[in-house]
Formats: sequence, C-alpha cells, structure tokens
Amino acid sequence: MAKNKHIYFAFVDLEKAFDRVPRKVIWWALRTAGVDEWIVRIVQSMYDSPRSRIRVDDSYSDNIDVSVGVHQGSVLSPLLFIIVLEALSRDSRVGCPWDIFYADDLVITAETPDTLRQRLATWKQNFETKGLRMNMGKTKVMVSGPKLDILKDSGQNPCGVCRKGVGANSIFCHGCSHWVHHKPCSEIKGRLAEDPSFRCSRCRGTARPIDGRPLTEFTVGEDTLEVVESFCYLGDMILASGGCERAIITRVKSAWSKFHELLPILTSRSISLPRRGQFYNTCVRKVLLYGAECWATTVKDIDRLRRTDRAMIRWICKVRLEDRVSSDTLLKRMKLTPVESAVQDSRLRWYGHVCRSSDWINKITELHVEGSVPRGRPRKTWLETVYKDKKLRGMENVDPTDRDAWRLAQANRRKRESIKPAG
Repeated sequence: MAKNKHIYFAFVDLEKAFDRVPRKVIWWALRTAGVDEWIVRIVQSMYDSPRSRIRVDDSYSDNIDVSVGVHQGSVLSPLLFIIVLEALSRDSRVGCPWDIFYADDLVITAETPDTLRQRLATWKQNFETKGLRMNMGKTKVMVSGPKLDILKDSGQNPCGVCRKGVGANSIFCHGCSHWVHHKPCSEIKGRLAEDPSFRCSRCRGTARPIDGRPLTEFTVGEDTLEVVESFCYLGDMILASGGCERAIITRVKSAWSKFHELLPILTSRSISLPRRGQFYNTCVRKVLLYGAECWATTVKDIDRLRRTDRAMIRWICKVRLEDRVSSDTLLKRMKLTPVESAVQDSRLRWYGHVCRSSDWINKITELHVEGSVPRGRPRKTWLETVYKDKKLRGMENVDPTDRDAWRLAQANRRKRESIKPAG
C-alpha cells in the first residue's frame, strides 16, 4: 500500500479435507515427517477396519465401513491432519509472507496474476496427486491496492462521491440529487454556498469508480474464480483497499448479535453490576475486539467502537441519555476500563510478543518493498499506532523484549486507570 503496488491473494478452500484424507497418505506423511515406525504402526492399528453406524432416534443402521478420512472426535485427528498438510505442502510452498497456511485455511500470495495462476495450479496438482481436492467454486481471489474496494452507502444521507454519510458541512448536487462532503469530495475551496449549477465529480465522471475491482473473474486452467473486494480470514475481515474499518464494522455486528443473545443475563437485577461487567467484558467485548491487536485504528474507528461499547453499557445499566449519567461513571460502577484502553492493551501485549519473537511476525515489520512512495500523506501504519500507544502509556523507555518488565508496565497502567476518579 505504501508503495502503491497491487498484491494478488488466493484464499483456497479444500473440499471436505478432514474427511477425504486417504489412509495411505496419512502413513506416508507420518514417515515423511520423521515419526518413528513403531508410532506409525500404533496409529495404523487405530485405523484397522473402522466402522460407523447412523443413529435415528433409538434405531441404528447397519455397519458402514469407513476407508478414508481421520476419525471424527479423536484428539489425535487434528495433529494427523496437520502432519498430512505439512508433508503435502513441502513441494509447493515458497514460505512467508507468500504462503499463509493455518490448518486447512490456505492463502497464496503473488505480485502478478500470472505468478498467482501458476502457483495455484501447482498447489492444486500436488493436492490431487495425494487424493485431496481444491473446491474451486469456494476459492476466492482478491486484488489488494489503493481504492480497489467497493464503495458502500452508509449513514442516512450517503455522499454522492465517497458514499459515506454526510453532516451539516455539505453541498447538494443537482445532477445526482445527493449531498456531497465539503472536503475533499466537493473539490470546492473556501466556504460552501448553495449553487444550482453544482455537479459533483461523480456526475462529471472524474470520481473513482464505485466498484474498484480491476477484474471480476480470474481463470486458472478451466476453472473460473470469483474476484472479491473483501474476505473473512480466520475471523478477521480483510479489505482490498487495506485498513481496519470493514473489520471493525464486522466485529460490531458480531458483538451486537452476542449481546442480544446474552441480554437476559446482562440485564438481570439479581446479578451485581461488577459481575455483569465481568461477564460483558468476557463474552461481548472480547467479540467486539477480536483481532484488535493488528488494527491501525483512526479516530473514526475508535469513535465507532466507543459508541457501540457505551450503548451496550447503558443498556446493561438501564440508564438513558436523559438521565445525565456519564459513561465514565457507568464504567466505574461495572469496574471496566474504556474500550480504547482495552484496544491499546491488546495491541501493546501483541507488540511485546512480536518483539520477543524471531519468526515472521517479527521479520515482517522490517520487510523492505521496492518502489517509490506516492504523493500525499501516507496511510497510518500499525507501528505508528503502537508508538503512539507507548507514548500515551508512558512506556517509551520500557524494553518490550523483557517480558516481566513489559507486563508490569501494562499492569501498573491498568491499576492507575482503575482507581482514576470518574468524571
């Protein structure tokens, strides 16, 4: 993003991978991984002539021979499956950051579409030779770069140019009958004044397209893959144009769903407010802040999280805005820290883990990308956000590689916030 380059992602879906692993492939993978032969024979004995039956009410079907896949419900099955995928991927993978492989969730990354097409074909061939199949219908491709997402309407009055909700400082376009933000959408310098001849850049044809995807389909051999502008990978929403706004919107929706599910407990008068606060923090706020460790949040992002969190807390405490009770007072009653502090805590905790690691989560922070920086102010990075968090917390001089000192500094800060008077 910083060098204005495009990156091509393929989010691969394996077709019923857990149930389709051939038994011979399991034995081959174990031996390839260097597992002792006596252990291989013990695992083989566990898979000797396995049978299953189907239960309907109190009736059972005849025995069914199961000759493929790993055992369902066995604690050993996930480990066997991971060993199989590890052995299968050795001849295909390039390594981080071009391959991300978590269980059966595979992401293949390339700098050009031809490279991605070639690598996808290689992975597919290697899987099929061992009896596994890619589900090409569910495999998606995403092209990442500036302004490559789809603009979506938000707010009561979406802007005619950027499609985000407008406020008072806007001008009406008589071409498309939409209100337009003063800056930078209207491209008007100085004060706004009603102008019957005003036409926005969307009407003039100079605005960025609403659908920024450079292509909608991606062919690999005889298969056609859909090109998406966002994808939910491991629970976190990844947007083609970068940023964490779409991820936060997704988390807000998930948090509200969980909040309504637990509403009878959260609003129960028989449970004390501190206990309800603890329950809310564990079961709802954790859903809201899932993945917050990696967010480079802006002021708008924090405001969205704060609005959601305060609305839920007022609902739990059954306090309306007309009651004139501050949110800080309610947080103190429930013994909770502000949501922005929780975001900072998770981000700094993850930063300490990154600094202490010697793996790719550390190396990626120093990755150098060739190319020139485009004009204009660069987008806020994750490291810049972390440095700001350290400054706000007074932790600039604390060494993150010292786990005990880093945790102690965070704990002291949380303790000071918990005894801070409300108001």
